[in-house]
Amino acid sequence: MNRCFLISAIALSAVGTAVDGAELRVERVAPASAIGVLQFIEADRTVATMQMHGVLLDSDDEELGDFIRTQLESLPVGLSSAWESLIDERGPISVLSDLSGGLVAWVERSEREAGQLTLAGWVDLGDDFNDQGDLLDAAWAGIRESPDVTTETVLGREVDRIAQSREPTADTPMPRTVWHVREDRYVLVSNTRAGLERLLDALDGTELDTTLEETDAWSSLHGMLGAPQSVLVAVFMKPAFDAASLFDPMGVSKMVEASFDAAIGPVRAIAIAGGAGEASVGDAIIKWSGALWMPDGQGGLLRLLSGDTPRSSLPSWVGPDVVAVSRVNVSFKRIPDWLRSVAASNPMLMGVSQMLDQMEPTMRAMLEPLGRQLWSIETLSRPIAADSLQSVQTVECSNPQALADAIASSAPKANMEPREFQGHQIWSLDLGEVMPLPLPGQSDRVSVAVAGGSLLIGSDAAVESALRGLSSRGGNSPPWVARVLEWMPAGSVAAWGGWDLPETMTAVAEIDRLRARKWEDEIRADDPELWEEIKGELIDEDRSAQLERLAKIAAVLGPAAWWVKSGSEGFWARGVVFGAEAGDQ
Repeated sequence: MNRCFLISAIALSAVGTAVDGAELRVERVAPASAIGVLQFIEADRTVATMQMHGVLLDSDDEELGDFIRTQLESLPVGLSSAWESLIDERGPISVLSDLSGGLVAWVERSEREAGQLTLAGWVDLGDDFNDQGDLLDAAWAGIRESPDVTTETVLGREVDRIAQSREPTADTPMPRTVWHVREDRYVLVSNTRAGLERLLDALDGTELDTTLEETDAWSSLHGMLGAPQSVLVAVFMKPAFDAASLFDPMGVSKMVEASFDAAIGPVRAIAIAGGAGEASVGDAIIKWSGALWMPDGQGGLLRLLSGDTPRSSLPSWVGPDVVAVSRVNVSFKRIPDWLRSVAASNPMLMGVSQMLDQMEPTMRAMLEPLGRQLWSIETLSRPIAADSLQSVQTVECSNPQALADAIASSAPKANMEPREFQGHQIWSLDLGEVMPLPLPGQSDRVSVAVAGGSLLIGSDAAVESALRGLSSRGGNSPPWVARVLEWMPAGSVAAWGGWDLPETMTAVAEIDRLRARKWEDEIRADDPELWEEIKGELIDEDRSAQLERLAKIAAVLGPAAWWVKSGSEGFWARGVVFGAEAGDQ
């Protein structure tokens, strides 16, 4: 994780600038059968907010420019070189501040009988489009001399057609040709002629066929989402599965679709939106919202997670070293029934049903005593060491003794070993037995214990720390938790969580560095020949510059928080990234 990554993630989560009377909006361009849409607006406000909070500085221009150029490498040479020229002339922060745009995906049936996946997008150059347009036009003048570029007339415009390295055939489900034209402030691109024609029709004010804007899915998603919506991404499941079938001659996608409702739930659309928060110290830097639209009711895995409950207090043993906390409602008792419904949804899963016949008695014995609230707690100890960050999950249980008996009966069969710790029994599994070559950062052991009326699951150190805390911590949580809880809604929620960003950003980077070094040292000592083969592929540096950049960002950030509610139409969520309060900077 480095500064450029964070800057880019935040910038791309809310780039663009709103244009009064803009003629192109994704919901007006997209057909009702759209697979998905992406829209970005209001980048000027987002950039200003980030600069005010100190997350984005003018000195970041060069690093941000390098990141954008890397992303442009995936575009056709003509498009990438044109935009590189614009960034070189204006600077990346200036260019991002002026842009807005959108992208729409759908299956275009008019291209061929089976249909072709069509992508149609645009960039609005903003109020200074003449200056930016002149720069792009100058770059394109040279590009048109390439033999891969031809010019055709489409709806009265001279349009550039850029052939890719492999010319698509009539049966290609996703054409690789790029159609491109600039219309005043708009740069329009599509991979099919039909897609570009739809964009031009929208600009001309031509009445299109039934659009996404007229569908129940679009209106429902907007009702579930909150503001801001500087960036909005939406995916519609039925059209997405239809598009997948174009690339699947074996029909596997149809079988997956049949099992989707049983496994995940009858989700018909997914959307997430976000943008800049308030431009004042200590307030939100970024706000986001999400929605799962389920008009047919809840089902599948999501039904196990539904059911709002009061926010409730943190576990009493949570102490001042906590850096992340979340609570999710889970109906553990329904898990066996859910697994059976998934197995029954697809004949290919018949073997799963047979396995469940054998496993279900043991599974129910362990799940029946569990309550509905799954807590996840992360703690950070200092000074920083490779094992400073620990995570433990806990679930309250109605019958601790029955659960302990069920674990004692099943754990030996899973090669888990028992041991005593401060009067409690811990069952531990050595992950090295199932994963002989652990990745850097992976704990060597996972442990389970029943104590304090709850089931505890985590690394050895995390479970031991939680057991010690049952009698010594007394719920002395840090100030950032109070800030998160103050932001939370007063009513019931299905899930919520918070994260102490400034405390963990540099710590996690340092821990990753220490763990990677430890792993490298072990390989070097245990297998010198293997080390000689792979060391050239590893980054051997102290990462001090990265840590310094992260420390600067951490100084201006506060905690992050989120919550999820459930209802008859699905789930909706809200989230926030706070800036540091005035006294913290």
